[in-house]
Amino acid sequence: MADVVTSKTFRNGGSLAIRIPSGWVIDGEVTLTRDPKTGEIAVSQRAVKMAKLLAEFAAAAPYEDEVFESALRREPSRDQRSVFERQDEDAAN
Repeated sequence: MADVVTSKTFRNGGSLAIRIPSGWVIDGEVTLTRDPKTGEIAVSQRAVKMAKLLAEFAAAAPYEDEVFESALRREPSRDQRSVFERQDEDAAN
């Protein structure tokens, strides 16, 4: 079950702010999403975490997977091709 905390809002200069328990958020940006129908606001750091993971993955050594590579080289069977590809193939024959 997810941890849920109720927090009060407060003014910080010209902005409205909320207190988030320490340890819940990694330093950096968070994403706020507001549902226009209900007014519900969700705070998420998912995008930041994903961007960080993607940067780490891109910086790492090339990923090698023999099964994935062989799947890229394999020609799909006639049944796996789209209707349009099959029509083009039939017209060429």
